[in-house]
Amino acid sequence: MSRDIFGAASRRTVLTTAASLAGFSAAIAQGEPPIRIGLLLGLTGSVARASEDIAHGFALALDQADREVAGRKLHVVVEDSQGKASRAAERFVKLVQIDKVDVVVGPTGSPEALALREVAHDLGVPMIVPNAGASDLSGEKCSPFVVRVSYANDQIVAPLATWMVGTGRAKSAYLLGSDNVSGRDHVAGFRKAFVVAGGNVSGEELVPPAARDLAPYLGKLKLVRTDAIFASFFGDAAQLFLDAAEEFGLRSLKICGPGWLASTLDLRKAGARAAGIIGATSYLPELDIASNRAFVAAFTQRHTVPPSEFAAQGFDAARLLLAAIESLEGNVSNRRATAAVLAHTPFIGARGALTIDPRNNNVIQDIHIFETKKRQGGEGVDFEILARIPDVRADAEFCRMG
Repeated sequence: MSRDIFGAASRRTVLTTAASLAGFSAAIAQGEPPIRIGLLLGLTGSVARASEDIAHGFALALDQADREVAGRKLHVVVEDSQGKASRAAERFVKLVQIDKVDVVVGPTGSPEALALREVAHDLGVPMIVPNAGASDLSGEKCSPFVVRVSYANDQIVAPLATWMVGTGRAKSAYLLGSDNVSGRDHVAGFRKAFVVAGGNVSGEELVPPAARDLAPYLGKLKLVRTDAIFASFFGDAAQLFLDAAEEFGLRSLKICGPGWLASTLDLRKAGARAAGIIGATSYLPELDIASNRAFVAAFTQRHTVPPSEFAAQGFDAARLLLAAIESLEGNVSNRRATAAVLAHTPFIGARGALTIDPRNNNVIQDIHIFETKKRQGGEGVDFEILARIPDVRADAEFCRMG
């Protein structure tokens, strides 16, 4: 299946997202008040496209439950963090103190999540993280009030590193990544697992996120002997990397990275040039399991395009929340108890049967290795799943719950 995730998302507006979610406000239970859910995402700004998909997946799951669970209606209050950590913290406090929400779902980006961890922990408010991958949230910054259903950055790339060495795809790799939370986590996580598996790191460099010219970083690779390039770039930066790799004649090397190195490309622009990327991800719409087939069908019917990994994570965040509220028989008055149940409730999501790791409150899940392949008889690429690594846990070495 050829996909243009961001091209489709960009055609949807924040107004449409906010309006559809605001519809939850009309559902007020007779007798008991509704359960109040804060949805805090960067609906404008640098993470807007991913946020819209998270919101759509979240809305779909709640709609499938008729916006009610355990006899109580669900009322969603939407706030836009604009992708900024300081604003996210401010909006979180507003949701808790003014809107009186029982639980918060969000945010989108890692800098926001690290800031919100402190606020959620200090206020004692349960928070479900639907996307941000900062590894510290499963390590030194873990909290009994923070449950993550998406992934930790090391959880995605460590299996990729082991697989690359184990299958003979690469014995050496040059590591590149954006100099931000995700890029640093990915490079560190890949390096650690790659060396443990017997691989050799032939070089490493972090690129300023605002860099528009990658020639200084990729040009030097002409002088380095290596089997592969590990690259952690997202969206426009991924396209810049792909263009520069082609310009410097580096496409003969294996290129690998976290899945969004490929999935967040504008495939209309990249076309067949995106072929040959090996990625690791927790979700692809091509996953052939019953829960995902149903999710893809429902999402595609509603939005006319297949879901992205962000949509799946939003859907799964809602599925965990619904399962936990059902387990609590609708009683979410005790926030610590609600957080504890969120961390111990198995649920069925787009990714199948999922559980939360009690060591660090991060989801345990399968990681899928895929390759982008040039489509036969046409333009664009297909995503072919090469391997499934089951029940991958995030590193919990430095987590101390308390």
